[in-house]
Parts: sequence; C-alpha cells; structure tokens
Amino acid sequence: MNISRRAAIAALATASVARPVSAQTRRFVVISHAVHRNVLTTGPGGDATAEWRRRTGMDIEWLTFGVEAVHERLYREAQLAQGGVDACFMLERYGGPHIAPLFEDLQAHQRSGPIERPEEISPSMVAAHTYRGRQVGVPFRHATHGFFTNRALMRERGAEGQPESFEEVIALADRLTFARGDGSRVAGYAMSMDDPSALVDIIRAHGGDFITRDYRFVADQPPAVAAIALARDWYRRGVLPRNVMTFKTEEVITAMQQGRAALTNQPFGRIVNYNDPRASRFPGEITVANIPMMQSVAGQKGALVPAKTSVWAMGIPRNARDKALSWSFIREMCSVENTIRAAVNGNGPVRMSAYDDPRVRELAPYADLERRVLPTAMLTLPGFEAASRAMDIFIEEVQRAMLGQAEPAAAMRTAKQRIEPLLPT
Repeated sequence: MNISRRAAIAALATASVARPVSAQTRRFVVISHAVHRNVLTTGPGGDATAEWRRRTGMDIEWLTFGVEAVHERLYREAQLAQGGVDACFMLERYGGPHIAPLFEDLQAHQRSGPIERPEEISPSMVAAHTYRGRQVGVPFRHATHGFFTNRALMRERGAEGQPESFEEVIALADRLTFARGDGSRVAGYAMSMDDPSALVDIIRAHGGDFITRDYRFVADQPPAVAAIALARDWYRRGVLPRNVMTFKTEEVITAMQQGRAALTNQPFGRIVNYNDPRASRFPGEITVANIPMMQSVAGQKGALVPAKTSVWAMGIPRNARDKALSWSFIREMCSVENTIRAAVNGNGPVRMSAYDDPRVRELAPYADLERRVLPTAMLTLPGFEAASRAMDIFIEEVQRAMLGQAEPAAAMRTAKQRIEPLLPT
C-alpha cells in the first residue's frame, strides 16, 4: 500500500527500527504525542497505567512526536512485515480509508472483550475513526470549540448578555470593533486561518458545511458562501484583525489576552490561557459559551452550532505482536475511572459521565457547556489521504475572496474544482 511517497521512502530508510525484540527485553511500545503520555501518567489524577503495568509485568516505552510526525512514523511502522508498535494514538484528520487496512478492526475485540460502557462515547466520535465499516480507533481525547467573550470590553461598549443567535454574534462583533481610550484598536472577532476549523464553525452557523462525511464538497452552496461573504465583510471593515490572514492558534490567544480582539471560537480549554493572570490583561473577564446558530436557519434562538471537534483515538496496528495484550491496554486506559483520571490530568474526556465527576468539574467550570455540545460536535472534515491539501486549498480560496480577488461564490467554485479530484471515491 502506498500511503505517501514520503512515508514509503522513510519506511525503507528506517525498516530496521521496528525489528522484533527478545523476550528478555520485551516492552510495550506506544506511539503518541507527548500530551497523551502526560495525561495518562502525570498530574493530580495519578498514573493511570500503573495497575495495568503491575498486572501484566510490562514496561511501557513511549515514542512521542509532534502531531504530523506521529502519523508519519506510525504509518511507516504499520507497513512493515513484523511490527514493533503495540498501541498508538491517531488524530482523525490524518486518517481515512487509505490507512484503515493497516490497523485492526476493533469491533471484533469489542465483541469479545468490550470496553466499559461504550454507549457513553458519542457516536460521532466513533465515526471519526470508522472507515467503510472498519473501526480503527477508540476515542480517547477531544478538543471541541466554544464561543469566547471579553466581558470587560463589552462593559466598555455598553453591551450586555450572551448572544443567543449568530445574528446577535454578528451585531456584537460590530459593536466591539472600536478604539479604546488609550488609542488601541480592538477587532470585534478573531479566528485562526491556518486551517478551516474556525471558519467552518461560522459556515455551520449559517447552515452549511465544508466536506461532508460521505466526501462531498458543499462549500459552494449558498449557506457556506454567505459565511465567507461575512468573513470578507468583516475583514474589509476591520472587524477581523488586519493581519488575520497569518493568524494561527497562538496569535488568536495573544490577541484575546491583550484585548486586541473581543470574541473568538476556539477549544473550550483555551479559557485557561485567556484568563491566565501571568499572561492576560483580563484575568477572570473572558468567559465561554456554546456557539449559537443563525436564528434564521434554526427557526429559534438558542439552537447550537454542531461545533468543530478533533478526536484522538487509540488503535492497534495490524502487525502488532500481541493484539490481545494491546486491546487490554486500550480497554484499561479507556475505562470510566481512567477517563476521569486523565481528565484531571488535562485530557478532554470523551465520556459524558466524566463531566459529572466532582474532580473534573472543579478543574473545568465549562463542563456542562462542553457536554451539551459533544453529542452533535463534528469534525472539520472527514479523514482522507489528501485532507491537508484540501484544507490548504480551501483557505487559499477563502483568502482570495476576503482580499477581493474573487467573489465568494466564484472562489468556492474554484475550490470545488481543485478539491473534488482529491476526495475518496
């Protein structure tokens, strides 16, 4: 299987890395991002792996990399005839039908030895790692978007209350675009532009989408075009920062901390960053809520956007040495108690019951808001081989529209022509 030219070359260069180890040196090897190791082993929740290690006699060898490098290493290891990786963590945007044959279908393991209370995990999260009927991952961690508001800036502008529709968000963003008494400029809204996730929330608030679960490009349809026209209007009038085209997550965080932007949509957990007294000029003043739909689309106030979520899941390479052992590790790490322990250590819990636990509620005051949106939260786009390229093209065409180089509808027609050949058939 040709996952990518770069991965294939790397596989040839590093095939010896995953050679079998002797029984005397047997370790349980996990490929992950450092955050997964940390939330399972370090913090006030304790070490969730300790009991499993004691019972099995295994030492865990964590191979941790950056997000993209996790998947590059994992996929080339999974292509080897005999693997040295026992369990892994995968992010949905790097998955897809092209990689599914490299991993165990976990439905068979679930039937023979099910994880505890699987019904608690949102079906949409399970679907994020299920390709053509093959479930390759058990959801472990999520990052889901909420709507952030600087209350201090609202008071300066005489604004009160929480928006209950996206029309009210638009009006509030206009009102919060102003010059403060010290001459500093405030942009009403900030969003990251290095990928489509923030803009896709706004598209969904209008009743549209980007790429559907069955791999149809739909951002050329009127709801999405209307959202992109709004982004163009915001940019022209300064509601978005003038340098928003280069904004990544870090720039959004800084703009909110410094009061250079008043509203944004980012993962719920960012509330810690925004209110950090060591970095923020507005500690305790930035609040989070759910993102509301357009009233004209939902037919009422208070309806919620199916907010963007990202889902990391645990899987087993098909060439793993002892799949029963691998499954026992996943089952234990995904138990109810270990989900809570990892959440206390900073993980985004995928089980609804975790939000009721007092240990979690103490650390996550937004627990009820996040739990409310999880059942309908959606991926930015489903995983497929060219997902990163499709996202880059989309942002390129959105920015052409925002800069006035193309009308929003024309830019989305061009995006469709460029992206459709990349989609799975």
